[in-house]
Amino acid sequence: MNSEKDISLKLNSGEYNVKLEETLSNIIKDLKSATTEATVASIFETNLYHFVKVFFEKDIVFHKEVGQNHFRHSFNGRLDAISNGLVIEYKAKDKLETEKDKAKAEKQLADYLKQINKETGSSYQGLLTNGNKVKYFSFVGEEVVSTSYKSFEERDLDRVIRSLLEVGSKQFTPQNIVNDFKLDASSSITLNLARKLFTTLDKCMTSKTSMLMEEWQVLFRLSEADRGQNLDIQKRRKALSKIFEKTIESNQLEYKSLYVLQTVYAIIVKLMACKVITKLSYNKDIQIFSDLSIVTEEQLQEFMEKLEDGYVFSSGGVRNLLEGDFYSWYSDHNQWNSEIYNALIEVILELQNYSNANFSYEFSTIDIFKDLYMEIMPNEVRHSLGEYFTPAWLADNVVQKAICKLPSKQQQNWSAIDPCCGSGIFVVSLIKHILRKYNVYNLSTTEKNTLLHNILKRVKGIDINPLSVLTARVSYFLAIFPLLDGQKIEIPVYLGDSADIPRKKLVNDIECYEYTVETRQGNLEVLFPCSFVESNGFFEKLYRLQTTVKAEDSDILFTQLTEGIGASNLNDNIKNSLLVLSKKLVQLHKNEWDGIWLRIISNFMMIARIQDIDIIVGNPPWVKWEYLPQNYAKKIKALCVDKKLFSGQSYMGAISLNLCALIANVTVDNWLTSDGVLAFLMPKTIMTQDSYAGFRNFFLSDDTRMYLSDVEDWSKAGNPFIITQEKFLTYYYQREKIDYFNGIPITNYIKKKGVPISKINYSSSFEQVRDRFDVVEGMAFQLSQDRTGFTMIPERNFEMLVKLKQISGESDYKARSGVEFTPAEVYFVEPTRKGSEKDTYFFKNMEFNNSIYKTDSDYEHELGVNFILPVIKAPTIEPFNIVNNKNYCIFPYKQGKRKSVEIDEMFKENELLANYLIDNRELISRQSNRSRMIAMGNQFYSLSKVGEYTFSPNKVVFRDNTKMSACVVSDVITPWNDKVKPIPAKHSPYISKDNKGNDITEEEAHYLCGILNTEVVRKYFAYTFSGRSYSINFKIKLPKYNSDNPTMKRIAELSKQISKDNKLYKKFIPLIEEQYLLLCQNY
Repeated sequence: MNSEKDISLKLNSGEYNVKLEETLSNIIKDLKSATTEATVASIFETNLYHFVKVFFEKDIVFHKEVGQNHFRHSFNGRLDAISNGLVIEYKAKDKLETEKDKAKAEKQLADYLKQINKETGSSYQGLLTNGNKVKYFSFVGEEVVSTSYKSFEERDLDRVIRSLLEVGSKQFTPQNIVNDFKLDASSSITLNLARKLFTTLDKCMTSKTSMLMEEWQVLFRLSEADRGQNLDIQKRRKALSKIFEKTIESNQLEYKSLYVLQTVYAIIVKLMACKVITKLSYNKDIQIFSDLSIVTEEQLQEFMEKLEDGYVFSSGGVRNLLEGDFYSWYSDHNQWNSEIYNALIEVILELQNYSNANFSYEFSTIDIFKDLYMEIMPNEVRHSLGEYFTPAWLADNVVQKAICKLPSKQQQNWSAIDPCCGSGIFVVSLIKHILRKYNVYNLSTTEKNTLLHNILKRVKGIDINPLSVLTARVSYFLAIFPLLDGQKIEIPVYLGDSADIPRKKLVNDIECYEYTVETRQGNLEVLFPCSFVESNGFFEKLYRLQTTVKAEDSDILFTQLTEGIGASNLNDNIKNSLLVLSKKLVQLHKNEWDGIWLRIISNFMMIARIQDIDIIVGNPPWVKWEYLPQNYAKKIKALCVDKKLFSGQSYMGAISLNLCALIANVTVDNWLTSDGVLAFLMPKTIMTQDSYAGFRNFFLSDDTRMYLSDVEDWSKAGNPFIITQEKFLTYYYQREKIDYFNGIPITNYIKKKGVPISKINYSSSFEQVRDRFDVVEGMAFQLSQDRTGFTMIPERNFEMLVKLKQISGESDYKARSGVEFTPAEVYFVEPTRKGSEKDTYFFKNMEFNNSIYKTDSDYEHELGVNFILPVIKAPTIEPFNIVNNKNYCIFPYKQGKRKSVEIDEMFKENELLANYLIDNRELISRQSNRSRMIAMGNQFYSLSKVGEYTFSPNKVVFRDNTKMSACVVSDVITPWNDKVKPIPAKHSPYISKDNKGNDITEEEAHYLCGILNTEVVRKYFAYTFSGRSYSINFKIKLPKYNSDNPTMKRIAELSKQISKDNKLYKKFIPLIEEQYLLLCQNY
């Protein structure tokens, strides 16, 4: 009689507690005469073996003096005893008295555990005891942590017995979970579940499932109207097609496949949470987790339906761990089928092999779900959705520094929130920083309860993604699990949009929160008095109203709502709003469009009551404005304008913004205390790009500002996010005023060679990885009063700073963007040989590695040479030189004309080219609406970034990325013997006119070329802009050229000589810089 169920029932019996006490008494009595380590070991093992054998009818085996033979691997040393994944190290009673003896014994056991882990991959637990005192060892990630010493008590004996009896042998580690549940696992458990669910969804979707999926799309910001032109979306569809073995090209199929993958992940996470609970106590047939593997199809369906509705956890005290989310569709009895049942049984059977012991006693910081999510959701999906998961050590670093930035009086009792909490890694890190000074296992029940409610009050999370909310809640649940003992709690992780939170509104002298919840059946306008939302019973009151909604009586629902709010907090306007809401909720239920709305409303309103937060921390989504779904972009545009976040420039993409910037502004404005800290991981481009000019000012609604106090630069840290090469910083903002002209500190973290970043990412604390990085102190400055962008100097080089400040200022010249040839595959051609007729030539299309539009690059087109010109591309630009190349472009414009040649005229002058363009009309039409809008001309082949400046006779062209290089544009002899000026293309901006619209002279071009190639100017661009894109609105002094000025003339002459002989570059460039700095002093 030793089944898992029988053992579980006995462990929870009163008889067990009596026998436990008797066994402990026997051990204590026998130990009185123990003098040696061997005697201590014998007493322990004899009593433990007898207790387990007699009471549980189960044999346990202690492997004694274990070494290399036991593990079949190289192993140094001999362990005292191992049983069921528990390593026991005994010491004589007098051998744990001195600090020296303790340190030696602790190191010995920790080293053993690490050796076992290294050789076998198993994370064993350890116990060090001399009979009187005990110390526990366990793994957190790859590190061994331990408790403090304590007296050996009854609960310690209970802990040891439970470890010895633990049926599951696998630990809940990221590696184990990924190996068993990734899509391409050898068992195919997860892939099988995904494909069964997809088939169900694709072939027999019920009306309720359709409702849940449609509303998931609304909340998840997906729209059937989205055109799917973004390259990221195309990659996403290709990856999904491979998983489901079905061509996915439509929005509908794409969203179904995304919905299924998220459902699969959600199911596995929920079942893992079930496994961690010692006792399910659902009904007589389902008492413990293993019972789920032997129930009938009907029983499992009923259990999963109740599980999804939160019953299993709410009955155990956690009211909102699960609450009938969008991923519950499969469990509805009308949607359920035998294939889903069989696939779920496979998942349950695999989870039976896991042990939950590592959650029961000590806090663990391991994010066990992040790696699983990354293995279920393809890279292409996560990248397109802006999902980059933060390594635990990096989250630990951000949290730790944010706490240190608080006033000393707040550093011990802060409150914090992650407004985009994802899998919950920052939330868990915050909990860790509260618990770090406690030995949880030694706390009394009262102390645990006090600590639990302290954590629940201080640490919160929000996310718009229902899947992230689920994961973060379960992560939070596991983090506080050692403190739980049946208390009624709500986990403060809420579904909501941190970019658009409920607003306060005064309704006839009653302060209310208002919010619009979007549904496909019409919006729900929610207006609740603030006092109601902020009351202690708010969440539970709304939770209970779901039963009333099912009764389909709007009058009763209205009455219950008004009674819950109270007459003193109501007026006619509020009552009318509540009546409309009640009728709408009941109507949705009648239309089978219900089950989630009150819970969604309660989540969004719980966010409204958040206030007085000391730390706002996290890694918000890095999604650019132009990649947001159209409906959502429209919704929050007004917020951005109102908060002065747009730069004000409407050309060159300067109205673009990243969603993380809006979230930073909204959350600070609503929640942060006056001494609080905002600590966000955000792209490095926020420091430099013109599109963030408004955000960098960081104005709040009361016209006060936030100031960037310092940053940490992870650009050379080895790409901690793995799947993206995007450079990012940790930004720390506070309200204390800072003069950016005097600079702010930068800490640059540079990864050392040797250990790959993927290995570093296994660590859970920054202290564990600190030595993997070199640290270089730099500084950032705003050099111009007219530009909010920072110049970031990667080291404390004050000599360079003086020079940069010296050249900072206004330019008398206007830089222009190169012509945008879209699609490049059509407009860029390479001449191959003479044509069959006069004025014709054969060309082939240029090839590009990341082409969206496919053309036949091997085919040769015979085209007229009129309107085909040499083109300058950025990679060919070097200082004072353009590399010889075969780059040509179709440029359908006449000299000096801003509008493209009309099609009838094109036919007259170059019929072959006209036919070529018409043949490629469909490809050309795929360019973005923005490109078409700014194209110069009425014809479909018109190009953008064409103006009078394009036709100026003299130009100096330069790169707008990687490394500043400039060159004077010279005539080119074409293969058909025309002498023409090449056209600068995108990423090859140029100067051809001064600010007053005058064409520059050739000498003037050399003067500008010389300045732009100086070391100080190249450093300015490198330090002031992203390496991927330099702004053409740079703020450096370029005084108007005057041939009578000897300094200017000298610069032009030296520049011209280098252009003729590049060997003079190293000799003359310092001289040009010297003359330029002299010029700047007097400008």
